[in-house]
Amino acid sequence: MAMSQAICSRCGQDFPIKSLFDLNGATYCEACVQTASKEAREQGHPASYIPLINKSICARCNAYIGTSPDNAQIGTLRFCAACAPLVKDWDYPQWLKLSLAALLLLLVASLAHGRKYFQAGREMYIGEHLVKQGRYASALLHLQETLRIAPASDKAALLAAKAALLSGDVASASKALQDHNGGRFENADKPEFREVDSLWNRATGALTKANQAEKLEEQDGKEVEAARLMHEAASAYPEMSALAFAAESYEEGVAFLNHDYDAFLAIAEKQWKQQNLPGTAAAVASALACKYAVTADIAYRQRSEEMLEKARQLAQGNVDALKGLDEFEERIHYRLQSRTIIGKQEYDRKFRSVKAGK
Repeated sequence: MAMSQAICSRCGQDFPIKSLFDLNGATYCEACVQTASKEAREQGHPASYIPLINKSICARCNAYIGTSPDNAQIGTLRFCAACAPLVKDWDYPQWLKLSLAALLLLLVASLAHGRKYFQAGREMYIGEHLVKQGRYASALLHLQETLRIAPASDKAALLAAKAALLSGDVASASKALQDHNGGRFENADKPEFREVDSLWNRATGALTKANQAEKLEEQDGKEVEAARLMHEAASAYPEMSALAFAAESYEEGVAFLNHDYDAFLAIAEKQWKQQNLPGTAAAVASALACKYAVTADIAYRQRSEEMLEKARQLAQGNVDALKGLDEFEERIHYRLQSRTIIGKQEYDRKFRSVKAGK
């Protein structure tokens, strides 16, 4: 049989080597290899086959090597006895070795330098995904980490501001925007920028009304207007739950103005259950003092004094809260002792102006 011929192990016929295939070490003609491949697959054996010529010639000199024991397999290629040592022991030029070493060093340095940017990209990917899910508070943590590493990123700054505004955190939104090139962005016409700009205007507009309401609430007789403005602020920016809580607390002032002390007490006690704070405890104490003033029921007085004590305990360590309580307690004790209900400004005119003049 000629060297350019070989026998199919299945049908036993001679074929040119270039038309035969190798499957799991056996030689097949084109017709038989497909059947053998199907059977191998059904039996759980490898079913891929390659042209026999790929295994029968030297990959370097193209000489026919057949199944000679002198040939060598290097990687996926086969070489004749003469070429195998040349390939295996090939001596690469020194300049090529040095170039490869330099490239490897550059790769290591690049990976080390770029590691933080990979982290920034990962954090932004997670943050953006959470924003799409509506999990804004969680997203903000990842986006803030992105900005710590890459503060110049327009996308990260806008996403962080959006997440902050939609979770009611205006302070964090302001920081994300102002820390980004002083609040300047490359393209103010981008939909992402316009969206954040709209959210920012809605949030700051609500806070402006809240500040106006706070100033009015300090004035006797302005309780209704103050409550109206705070409710408008809460409706305009519902993402900030503190505004809704404040709006409800302002209804205490309206109830006080209308001498509806039952409503005053109901609102104060509801807020106390929601948030145990010095201010909510003091509000309950004030409402109970009003109830005592109009009913003379000693139980209201005792509970009022207990709530004043709780307010003071909660305020420990908070200088501003303690200072406010000092002023507040004077009025509540006066109400409990005299059973006379007056507002802050009237109390100040009657008693504090006298103290200031002495």
